[in-house]
Amino acid sequence: MRLFRSTNPMMGRMQPGAMSGTSDYPATIGTFSVKLLLLTGVLVGFASFSFFNLVNTGNITGGIALLIGAPIVAIISVLVAMSKPHLAMYFAFIYAMTQGIFLGAISGIYELSFGDGIVSTALLATLGVFFAMGFLYMSGLVKVTSRFRRVMFTLLLGLFFTSLVLLVLSLFGALGGLSLGFLLLISAISSVVAALYLLIDFDNVAHLIESGADRQYEWVFALSMMVTLVWLYVELLRLIAILSRRRN
Repeated sequence: MRLFRSTNPMMGRMQPGAMSGTSDYPATIGTFSVKLLLLTGVLVGFASFSFFNLVNTGNITGGIALLIGAPIVAIISVLVAMSKPHLAMYFAFIYAMTQGIFLGAISGIYELSFGDGIVSTALLATLGVFFAMGFLYMSGLVKVTSRFRRVMFTLLLGLFFTSLVLLVLSLFGALGGLSLGFLLLISAISSVVAALYLLIDFDNVAHLIESGADRQYEWVFALSMMVTLVWLYVELLRLIAILSRRRN
């Protein structure tokens, strides 16, 4: 449990010793995969509805209030799921629904702004990166060591503070002075870090199964992987948009 708490920020709220190998229904890769697919299906379904509603009608599903409130509810759902594993299933679905609505709207805005199938390109890129990271992990070509995890967490903190600074600059209209090259670099680094975090998710799931923990924790780790995938998709979407602007 110390491994999860020290290397995955989302696991920090889980209580030490909460997972044990005494369950009558231990976690398996099969049941974990089903949970991840279910959450993905819900998220994609709500995102598709929100996306096509915006593209076809020009209206954001639920209006601006829902667009602002959806990610807030999603964040709260993640925090509750991580601190209350027995409720993780319910809040994982709440996350998938609310985040799906938000992602659909954001994707619709990018599609209307940049066109050229930017959303489908980002989706295919996300899927490709997911399978590539899975291959690298399962083949042993990349080892998820404690040092690797510490480095990744440091990079995550660096990106967080950089994004915070950029947000403040944007509020004061100071982003106009930044070159597309600099924004491209930040986006590219963010995409790489998000992709590498998938390796940590794969390793956490492997440790979960090896520990013989109860299946209720599969929802926690499925949610954790979904959060990483959403992060990766958003970063790739932004990266492709910046590349499109540079070509124009």
